[in-house]
Amino acid sequence: MFKAEPGLIIWTLVSFFILLILLAKLVYPLILKGLKKREETIQQQLEEARKTKQEAAALLEDYKRQLAEARSEAQKIINEGKGLGENMRKEIVQKAQQESNQIVKRAQEEIELQKQKALLELQEKIADLSIMAASKVINKSLNTEDHRRLVEEYVSKVGELYGK
Repeated sequence: MFKAEPGLIIWTLVSFFILLILLAKLVYPLILKGLKKREETIQQQLEEARKTKQEAAALLEDYKRQLAEARSEAQKIINEGKGLGENMRKEIVQKAQQESNQIVKRAQEEIELQKQKALLELQEKIADLSIMAASKVINKSLNTEDHRRLVEEYVSKVGELYGK
């Protein structure tokens, strides 16, 4: 079965320690150097991740602020538009009222003018009718001067009756 040979054990131990010393002198520093480099890389990546997170948070706050400003500006524009619309509505109503007043005034002036014209026509017709009636009543022929005088007297009497 298994027989222990002292020479083989010693040479195995010597080989093991030589290999261990070679590994410790040559390979172990390389492994430590690789692990150190890996640790530094991970640490650097963590730091970059923290910076990126901070920048993202700052950008988020900036975007929130800009969004709030944009909403505020939009509300301001809406309010200005409403105010402008209300002012325009008031101006239109005021202009319409002024035009309406002018139309009423012109209509009243036209009515007064037509009234004066109608009164003058009425006076002329009354004068003509009065002359014809007077001619028939007097039964005499009047000359032009007499006609004019009679008409003027009658017109003045009619004017006094109708408040002119």
